[in-house]
Amino acid sequence: MICPKCGSTNITVQAVTDIKTKHRGCLAWFGWILLAICTVGLIIIIPLITNSKTHSKTHSEAICQDCGCRWVL
Repeated sequence: MICPKCGSTNITVQAVTDIKTKHRGCLAWFGWILLAICTVGLIIIIPLITNSKTHSKTHSEAICQDCGCRWVL
């Protein structure tokens, strides 16, 4: 492999994971709490409120050890 910036062959490849977590906003929390108060199934709804959605994506990146240039493989 050759660096596209400096032409060096001193390249390492590593796996990189991007993690994105989606949290609920204040209005959503208020709506869920109001719904929980009005609903008999309070025990069922509380675990649904506290869960966050997490998405992760892994890709390989090459890094030039001479100039520090990074690119996705």
